[in-house]
Order: sequence, then structure tokens, then C-alpha cells
Amino acid sequence: MAVVEPQFVMSGSPEVLLAVGGRVLVVDEDGVQTLGEGLEIGPVQKMAVSPNGKLLAAFAHDGRLLVIPTDFSRIIFEYECDSALPPDQIAWCGLDSVLLYWSEVLLMVGPNGDPVLYNYDEPIKLIPECDGVRILSNSSMEFLHRVPDSTTLIFGIGSMSPAALLYDARDHYDKQSAKAYDNYQLISSSLPEAIEACIDAAGHEFDVSRQHSLLRAASYGLAFCSQFPHERFQEMCKTLRVLNSVRDPQIGMPLTIQQYKLLTAPVLIGRLINANQHLLALRISEYLNLNPEVVIMHWACEKITASASIPDTVLLEALLDKLRLCKSISYAAVAAHADNSGRRKLAAMLVDHESQSSKQIPLLLSIDEQDKALSKAIESGDTDLVYLVLFHIWQKVAVEKGAPLDFFGLINARPLARDLFIAYARHSKHEALKDFFLSTGKLQDVAFLILKESRELERNPMASKGSPLHGPQVRLIDQARKLFADTKENVFESKASEEHAKLLRSQHELEVSTKQAIFVGSSVSDTIKTCIAMGNERAALKVKTDFKVPDKRWYWLKSCALATVGNWDALEKFSKEKRPPGGYKPFVEACIDAGQKTEAVKYIPKLTDPRERSEAYARIKMAKEAAEAASQVKDSDELFGRLKLTLAQNTAAASIFDTLRDRLSFQGTY
Repeated sequence: MAVVEPQFVMSGSPEVLLAVGGRVLVVDEDGVQTLGEGLEIGPVQKMAVSPNGKLLAAFAHDGRLLVIPTDFSRIIFEYECDSALPPDQIAWCGLDSVLLYWSEVLLMVGPNGDPVLYNYDEPIKLIPECDGVRILSNSSMEFLHRVPDSTTLIFGIGSMSPAALLYDARDHYDKQSAKAYDNYQLISSSLPEAIEACIDAAGHEFDVSRQHSLLRAASYGLAFCSQFPHERFQEMCKTLRVLNSVRDPQIGMPLTIQQYKLLTAPVLIGRLINANQHLLALRISEYLNLNPEVVIMHWACEKITASASIPDTVLLEALLDKLRLCKSISYAAVAAHADNSGRRKLAAMLVDHESQSSKQIPLLLSIDEQDKALSKAIESGDTDLVYLVLFHIWQKVAVEKGAPLDFFGLINARPLARDLFIAYARHSKHEALKDFFLSTGKLQDVAFLILKESRELERNPMASKGSPLHGPQVRLIDQARKLFADTKENVFESKASEEHAKLLRSQHELEVSTKQAIFVGSSVSDTIKTCIAMGNERAALKVKTDFKVPDKRWYWLKSCALATVGNWDALEKFSKEKRPPGGYKPFVEACIDAGQKTEAVKYIPKLTDPRERSEAYARIKMAKEAAEAASQVKDSDELFGRLKLTLAQNTAAASIFDTLRDRLSFQGTY
């Protein structure tokens, strides 16, 4: 079996190659396919995919080593091994050769078919890398890879390449020999290529002295070549310093330059801190201008874990000395680790240094520093954070007896927290808000909340029809009345609540007696009008008496109710019972609103105010009568103008008003 990694597959998902009998199957997320049916491969016993995912090395049952593209389009290379026994391991050495390992024998087969045999007295393990193979045994580690071209150009036997001559020129220069200039003359036209080869060869070298020699040769060439980018030389020096530091036996990371480039510096630093090599990781970060935050944070966490016997204050100073090296460090993350390690006091001291409230406050809550968390949230001015703290504390309050009073005391001393809690509780937690108002002595606010609850009951469709909800609604209003009565400033609210409860009881009785759910929730005036419209004047009079409705208002309500049901005889009889206290205007308005001109004419002449009489006639389109009434009004010009607009569509009426106004004007002149 072999796996082609996702980055080498067009679909972006991995493919698994399976040797089953004489076939090779490829399995992916879309299904299973058979590959290489046209190729004479035979049963495959071992497979390995190349580092670039394009080639497959396969060991067949008959001892053949085959190199095939992963699409199995053809056989690129074939080699007959001496043994048909399958190897214990098969691995690619970069992209240059294939290694096969049998017990005590390692065979390397190159692209030209020339094998190289290595003997080992102890078992080994092959670990493929991007540019070679690591060979691990019980006693040593070796790295097998192809010699770089730049190294061959310089150190090849009898090499006369520009790079070799430049390297030799530097050697002569160090010996103060004139041959250095002779070599320079030979390679002056190829100097950039020679410098690049020396720099590249230095990068592939593990021997530090050889690195120095090659870099000195490159530096010598740079003195005569201004067009070569010096940044390339500086970059290689930096890279080699990093590689040499991690190749140290005490560190134990013998990376090649190719592996380092593929790995990248941040990943290397991550591996160093996982190996607790924090000092080296920090120095590399600073040297490469990388953010040391990850290194310092990991060190701080490890320091906390390993310092169980050190007092919190002493350990805090040691941590802060290093944490201050990075301005963007997350103190909250280190404090969280301290809390998880059982050092809550240290966590509380660390979190005080966190500058971001969004990180600081959740941690304060997790270590039971609610008071401090609330203060920090208020200081930040972020209402979301304040709500976060309030909700967290309230959840704890819900499971602790006696805690609500502590919570109320906590927020009452902080206006922003108090106002936010009140705003939230008004919509969802009335009981909690009532408890808060009671604890702070705000009885009128409790009463208003209770009235709000009663209104919500009133809007409930079951609140009428003699429903059991009627009783709770009245009781709530009575509770509000008592609370209002306990305060000197809310006398009106107390009286209004009492009247409201009384009205609800009366309306409930009316609904029970009439068996019609049309009273509860209406006003006193509407209740009276409904009773009169239903012919129940006795009930209407009782409501009038109970709620001390003035006679003037009574006449308006009864007139309107009788006109609404069209009981004109009763309306006329009512008008003759006694002189209405407010005049006959209620009767006129009721008739006009009902569209009964004939009935309205009965009452308009009884209006004592000529202005009202004129306007009433105008509303029922009686222009002549309106004009005559208007003529009795002092300063009637403005009234004539309004009446003319009212009867604008009536040309004859407009003419009457103009004639009468002219006559009055003439009389006023003479």
C-alpha cells in the first residue's frame, strides 16, 4: 500500500494505492479504479511514492524494481534485483534513486541502473526526506543524499569550473599569492555564477569550517562583482547560523538546507519550544525578526508547570521579566495556564497585566473574580462585556440561596451595570427586577412592573369571558395600589389603580350577567355607551354613579350611544327630560355623526351660540340657515370665510354668504 498526498492530486483529496493480486487499485473519495492493466507489472509486493507524488517505485513478485508514473501510463525504469524476496523496506532517496533494504543489506538503485550496495551489521530504519533518506540504527544516524551540483563543481577531481577557480583564488589570496589574480582573470566573465555556486555549496555543507571557506571564496568574488545581489550572501549567512545552532549535538536537529526551507523558520521554532529549547528558539526569533510571543508564552507556561515550589510573588516577577519582552503577549493565556495548574492566586496577579478586556474578563470570571471582572468591564465601556459578567454572576445566583441580595448590592453601586440589568430584566426577568427594586426601596418601580404584568394578562385572549385570569389581574392591580399608597409621591397612581381594579370588577360582573365578552379592557365611557346601546340603562347609571361621571359627560355618552344604535325616539325623549347641563350640542353632534340630517335639525335651533348653530347648519349643507346664524355673530368675516370653504361646492350657498357679508359690511359703514 502507498498513499499519494492531497497536494499532489488534482481533486485535492488523498489517493490510496493498493496492490491486490495482479492488479493495482486506486481508492479515493469518488470510488475505486484499476490502474496499469495494460502494463506487465504482475503482483506488486512493496510500493513507495516519490516525494513529489509523481512517481511510484514498485517491487514485483519476480524481483523486478519498477519506476512508474502514478497514473500508470508506462514503465519508466526497470531493474532486475538478485533476490525475488520482497525487501523489508523500500524508500525514495529524494528524487534521484530508490533504496531497498533486506536484512543487513541496503541496495541503492539510480536512474542509470548502477546499483550501490551498503552492508549493515545491525537493523536499520529508512526515513524518507525531501532531499534524501535518514538511516537510523541502534547506534547511529546517517543521512544519504545526492551530492549537490555546486559541491561537485568546486570539489570535483580536476575541476576547472569558475566556482572551483574562485575557491582556489581565495586560497591563494589567503597565502598572499599572485595566482589569486590570475584565477580571477580566468573567471571574470563568469564571476556571478561562481559566486552563486560557492554560496549554494556552503548551504549544503554540514562542516562549519568548510562553510567558512566557501563563504570566504564567495566574499572574495563579491569584491570584484558589483552586480551580484549581496542580499543572497547575507541570507545564506543567516540561514547557516540558524542551521548550525540546531545541528549542535545538544539540540539534535541535523536539518539540511532543503529541509529547513520546506519546514520554514516558524515551524522550526515550534519544534524547538516543544523540545524545551526556549532560549535558542528566542534567539532565532530575534535574529530572524520573528515575533517571539509564541516562544515566551510557551516558556512561561512551562515555567509555571515546573515551579510548583516557588511562591507566587517570586514566580510572578520572574515571569514578568520575560513577558515584558513582547508587547503583544497574551497575559490572559498564561494566566489561564496558571489557573489550570492550580495556581489561582498567580493567575489573578497575571491577568491584571492583560491589556485586552475581551481576554481579561472571561478569565477573571473563570477564577471567581466577579467583582473585579465587573469593574474591568465597566472601565472598558463595552456593554457586551458588562452583560457577559452580569449573566455569569446571575447564573451562579440561580443556584445559590441568598445570593441575589449580594448581586443586587454589587450592581447597585455601579450605575452602568445597574442600568443595563434593568433594561434587560424589563424584557425577560420581571421577578428578578421586582426583587431588585424591593431591595433598593423603589416601591413605585415595583408597582409599575406589576401594572405591566396586569396589562399582559389583559391582552391574553383568556382574560375575558369570565376567565380565571380575571382574578389574578385584579389582584395584581391591588398589589400595585398598595405599593403606590406606601409612597407619598404616587397618590394619583394609587387612586388610579384603585379605580382600575374597581372598573375591572364591574366589567366582569357585566360580562357574567350579559354573557357577552365585550366589557373587560374598555374605558368607563365605553362601558357606559355599551350598556346604553344594549338597552341596559340601569347598569349604565350604576357605572356612572360608581365612577362619579359628571352629568355633562353623561349626556355626551348617552346621546352618542343612542345615535349609534339609531334609537331616535329615545334620544328625543332624553333631550326633553330636562335641560341638558352642557346644552344641546351633544345631540347635534350625535345626529350629524350618524348622518341623520332630519334628526339634527330638531336640535340645532336649540343651540344658544350662533357660531355653533351656523357651523352645524353648514355641516348638514343648509346654507341659508347657516348664513342667518352667522349674521348674528360679531366679527363674522372669519366665520363667513370658513363657511364658504365648507360649502365650496355649492355655488348658490357661496353667493348667499357673499351677499349677506356685503350687506353687513354696508350696515357697519353707515
